[in-house]
Amino acid sequence: MEIFIFRNSNKKINSTKSMRLIIELLLILILGILFYQDIKERKVSVWVLILGLGLGGFLNYQAQQPIVFLSNSLVNIIFIILIFLVLWLYAKLKMKKNIFEVFGKGDLLFFILLAVSLPILSFLMVFIFSIFFSFLVFSLLKHRFKDTTVPLAGLQSLFLALVLMVNKIVPSINIYAL
Repeated sequence: MEIFIFRNSNKKINSTKSMRLIIELLLILILGILFYQDIKERKVSVWVLILGLGLGGFLNYQAQQPIVFLSNSLVNIIFIILIFLVLWLYAKLKMKKNIFEVFGKGDLLFFILLAVSLPILSFLMVFIFSIFFSFLVFSLLKHRFKDTTVPLAGLQSLFLALVLMVNKIVPSINIYAL
């Protein structure tokens, strides 16, 4: 009797792992689409962002207790709001422009995607390093771009996709445990 229960629980675990892998691959695909759209057109589809937000949020939710997921997401979104307020003030007072003339709506939505997709420490690390990555890549390749604006959501998508792949390939790394 115990062996039968053990076998059923293994099937459930394998099924859960398979489902998680499929969702992770779908998220990486979505991030690739965001990267392509932002590089090519300097705009990203809201529907693709919403799908990415749902997949990333689901993966994070599955890795956490519900209250931990909610509190992490809230803290991350408060951080995004603070960053956005600083950008808004800078655009208004220093540059004398509307915030969305200097910062894309897709970039803001991607920040929210990051906020619900990762626990606090992973979010902060991915957010900060993806900003550095984006500006480094743009600085090195800006002569190849016809547009002078940074495709921030696209480059951050590429960075997050790379982080998710490393997280999957290197067993000692778990971005959901930070």
